Amino acid sequence: MNPSRRQFLRQSLTAVAAGAAVSCGAEPQPARQKTSGGGSKRSLVVRAHRPNVRAAPDRYDLAVLDEMLGACMARLTNTADAASAWKSLFSPKDHVALKINTLGGKLSTSPAVVDAIVRGLVSAGVAENHILVWDRFNRELISAGFTIKTSGKGHLCAGTEEEYDNRLTVHGQIGGSLSRLLTEFATAMINVPILKDHNVAGLAVSMKNLYGIIDNPNRYHGNNCDPYIADIADLPIVREKMRLIVCDAIYAQYEAGPTYYPKYYYAADTIMAATDPVALDTVGWQMIEAKRREAGLKSLEDSGRPPRWLATAAARGIGQNDLGKIDVADV
Repeated sequence: MNPSRRQFLRQSLTAVAAGAAVSCGAEPQPARQKTSGGGSKRSLVVRAHRPNVRAAPDRYDLAVLDEMLGACMARLTNTADAASAWKSLFSPKDHVALKINTLGGKLSTSPAVVDAIVRGLVSAGVAENHILVWDRFNRELISAGFTIKTSGKGHLCAGTEEEYDNRLTVHGQIGGSLSRLLTEFATAMINVPILKDHNVAGLAVSMKNLYGIIDNPNRYHGNNCDPYIADIADLPIVREKMRLIVCDAIYAQYEAGPTYYPKYYYAADTIMAATDPVALDTVGWQMIEAKRREAGLKSLEDSGRPPRWLATAAARGIGQNDLGKIDVADV
């Protein structure tokens, strides 16, 4: 490990240990919905669609973006405004890890969307240097437009690189070491995926994005990633720490994923928010299928890539995959 990464982790992990000790007296945060596919509990996915969010192909109107995210958050938490929404989910005592997706280069979580989330967290009193934007590798973060930052003012940004727990975590059919940025830095996680096709899993949205927390994700792609996606989403630490999902679907891709392929890359101009990852991914699946039909492509199932892991995750009680029991609120 290089000295700068060692210093970053030493400082960050010491800070979160102190923060965690203090936070024991914090007011409880809302629990993520836990349902089963056949259960009666309904889940909520909120969407904001604004074609004017793009001031130019590679430049966003930040005021519109903030309004989209704020509208999603207020509706999701049933609060009067965005500030109240963020305060209902996060406390000044939190250390928040934003797990983004930067595998696909241009097809990655946008820095602009991440910055909007950071502004929301700051409005809830979370200190900027208690906010960490992360993915697996520095090189992929940089390629997606992020700046590596491990100290100083402002929010932090770093790849896990080689920083994984020494202990082995086994759950269901997965076994590996988890990122210390999740296990030791974070008291809370926000999952910030994109909406995209995946050449094995069918689609990659919030639950597939969790592959980035484990050191050996390449081992878990058989049988369309089933049950492995559900196994990772069902990890106790994920259930404990993942408080929110914000899907960056300003741009999306409906074929040839998970890496960027311009022919199938399009402006969806949408932000989605949920606390139930199964419900959000199910809604994302329907959006991908609609775009595939429009383009004259086969369904994911007919292409040999059904997202069968959605039903597995629902059966585990992770969330709701029954469209009849998912409320989609367009704001």
